[in-house]
Amino acid sequence: DSLFKRTLKKSKISLSEIDAFAATTGPGLLGALLVGTNYAKSLAITSKKPFFSVNHLQAHVLVSRINNKINFPFLCLLVSGGHCQILLALDYNKFKVVGETLDDAVGEVFDKTARALGYSYPGGPIIENLAKKSKGKHKFKLPKPLLNKNTCDLSFSGLKTSVRRIVEKGISKEQECDLAFSFQNTIAECLLNKVDLAIKNCIHKGFNLQDFVLSGGVASNSFIRHKFKVLCKKKNMIFYVPDKKLCVDNATMIAWAALEMIAKGRSFSKIHLSPNPRWRIDSL
Repeated sequence: DSLFKRTLKKSKISLSEIDAFAATTGPGLLGALLVGTNYAKSLAITSKKPFFSVNHLQAHVLVSRINNKINFPFLCLLVSGGHCQILLALDYNKFKVVGETLDDAVGEVFDKTARALGYSYPGGPIIENLAKKSKGKHKFKLPKPLLNKNTCDLSFSGLKTSVRRIVEKGISKEQECDLAFSFQNTIAECLLNKVDLAIKNCIHKGFNLQDFVLSGGVASNSFIRHKFKVLCKKKNMIFYVPDKKLCVDNATMIAWAALEMIAKGRSFSKIHLSPNPRWRIDSL
């Protein structure tokens, strides 16, 4: 409540000036979803304003459209701490899952790798900084599950286990940086391989893909950003990625998703619906 009041004060607007309210209602941890959803619903009911139920993954996919003219359909790789999906965005509320992780999400593997090396959370920025210090003296051959297989699905559990075993044998600080680089490069290679296949499959099915979006917390990784920028150039596609502050979970993307709904003429949401921790983006 105090955060909401401070936000209003900083924005120099009153409660009556707000036209609608939105909240993440899934997927995610039920406790957090209940707190945010119930608070937003109470404000909507009290103010007699519309409430918009937003899928957290949908918001990640759409946030790049804030400052860019990205036309549907477009392909999106959503990579975060809890999700890893290749999505075909057909409209603001219509998505097809082309491929997804069969086990760990990319962000989760970054976190667990950092932990194996003795570092804290979040692991993504830590691994990226270690990788930048690598001089490439030590080569680590890491597994690339499902690479070059005729599927757009991904798997990372074997990669995580391999890193842990290497660390358990004992490595120097220099080797640590080289391992971080090898790990990051392996992740990028797996993602690039599957997105390349997804692009080919979608074009084969008749979709005119001109735009590619990289989104989610892992999209803030500069190395991975660069790799996908190069891929899109080869594919004659336009590469989009949000500002780094909009890659991680944020309120701006939730508000934007609600604005997309309003722009499409959706004036209300079913306020009585409860949060859904397992709400899939392809079931909107």
